[in-house]
Amino acid sequence: MSSVLQKKIEAAGGLPPAVRLCDALWATLSSAIGHWAKDVYGLTIIPSISSQKVLTGSQPAQSFEGSYAFVSVSEAVGPVVAVAINSMGARKYAATRLRQDASTLKSAPDLFLRLMSEHAARGLWSRVVASATQQATASPPHLADFSASGDTFSQDITYLSVVYTLGGDGGEDSWLMEGGDDAPEIQLVLKMEDVKKIVRTLQESTEAPASQDLSGRDVLRKRVRSTTVVLDAVLDSMSMTIGECSRLEVGQVIALPGAKMDKLVLSADTVSGSLPISQGELGAWKGFRALKLRLPVA
Repeated sequence: MSSVLQKKIEAAGGLPPAVRLCDALWATLSSAIGHWAKDVYGLTIIPSISSQKVLTGSQPAQSFEGSYAFVSVSEAVGPVVAVAINSMGARKYAATRLRQDASTLKSAPDLFLRLMSEHAARGLWSRVVASATQQATASPPHLADFSASGDTFSQDITYLSVVYTLGGDGGEDSWLMEGGDDAPEIQLVLKMEDVKKIVRTLQESTEAPASQDLSGRDVLRKRVRSTTVVLDAVLDSMSMTIGECSRLEVGQVIALPGAKMDKLVLSADTVSGSLPISQGELGAWKGFRALKLRLPVA
């Protein structure tokens, strides 16, 4: 291996290019974690990768510092070797179960948070395995605290460690607004050999349809339809100069004479700007604000 290639791999956390560039793999893992977060925290969030590294020997164990890590009691089946939840994530989960604010559990005993985290860890393990292998697990795995599990990682096996930050952007769905100091994080440790197999399977499944479509229209149509866009429910709009915008102050009241609860515009954020695609009315559904469409999407 050339020194230049070696430096590039190290800069990417040691990930092989085929793994690092496999968008389908990262989308699969992100989706699994997002569904898991919805189950255990009751929030719809988009997990973001804060760290991805290739580890060997005792390195995976060292990466668990400050988190509650769990491994399978029996021999691991599938790509997952260990999962970990950081202190903030454990407090948030315990607070959700107890219906309290996470800030009230800052001084909670370490043993209590560790025991509470085990249930969440089992759900995380099952979600990731099911998504990565496309096979539902027969029963929740029997996990044990990593610190009391003995030798889990082999010196001869290479592992992929991925750390995800959950809702730490300070937005409306972010629980950092509750006064937490750190963002909730979870860590996955997977066997690199199994990860490579998953990448090959994902690549074969996406390349096969493309090879059958000589014109590429079906591939393009599929990619366009799967592209994510931001939708805005617009109550009213107005025009202001930049100077007027710069003079806006906190507490200032802005009149919306054209606003009507039964006439909201649903707009899509495109590369050409905001594009109206439908109309609806403001209401409520299952305790949440909702928009009921009155016209078909353009």
